[in-house]
Amino acid sequence: MVDWDAGSYEETTGPEIEPVGEVVVEVAAIARGDEVIDLAAGTGNAALAAARRGAEVTAIDGAPRLLAIAKDRAAKQSLTLDVREGDLLTLPAEDASADSVISVFGIIFASDPAGALREVRRVLRPGGRAALSAWIPAGPIDAMLGAVGRIVSRITGAPPPGRFAWHDPAVLGPVAAEAGLALASSAAHTLRVRDVSPEAYVERSRNHPMALAVAPAVIAAGADEELRSAQLSVLRPANEDPGAFLIHSPYVIHLLRPTAAGE
Repeated sequence: MVDWDAGSYEETTGPEIEPVGEVVVEVAAIARGDEVIDLAAGTGNAALAAARRGAEVTAIDGAPRLLAIAKDRAAKQSLTLDVREGDLLTLPAEDASADSVISVFGIIFASDPAGALREVRRVLRPGGRAALSAWIPAGPIDAMLGAVGRIVSRITGAPPPGRFAWHDPAVLGPVAAEAGLALASSAAHTLRVRDVSPEAYVERSRNHPMALAVAPAVIAAGADEELRSAQLSVLRPANEDPGAFLIHSPYVIHLLRPTAAGE
């Protein structure tokens, strides 16, 4: 179980993926006066980007500490966010209360993808739209996570958890359709990931909530250095900047709309 309030997400991954929030808001065509719900909002990257466009934004997340950070960030920018603690499968929002639903690498963690999409459809107004980003399983970060997963699986004796293919329109489309959403478009993008060195990036990643969730088992097995070596064996040859650290991670943004049958 991942505790998203653990670690220092706001200092590591949050700033790293902030540009994606801007792109998602652009794809969703957020405009002044729109009522927007940001799912698994984290520290508020996308929510704040929408608020800067004049939207009325509700940020929903299961991690109260991250929501507090999002609200504080909004105040420092003279913006207003309605922050609500809640689950992706039971959103604390009224039916047909949003012109747009957005999520930056958030809804992809839903334990029940179909259920999460049904909730997206429930809160969307007729004519609304949802813009959701998902990692494409390719590139150095994905390869690094695969190496980590194999070590953790060996230590715990449990197979790596199965993942719904949020990135794949052929998989997402039918599930979304059953929830009353039509997949209008899917476009691939790339995120630049930088640090001072591969070693610094690995060290920084140790404070990610997902890393902290498996840390006790890794430490108990004496596999901490093995894990670090596995990460660096992927990142060092993939590094695009010999003087620092630069890699690119692919992701996709899906745009979905309520279907006529569901209105």
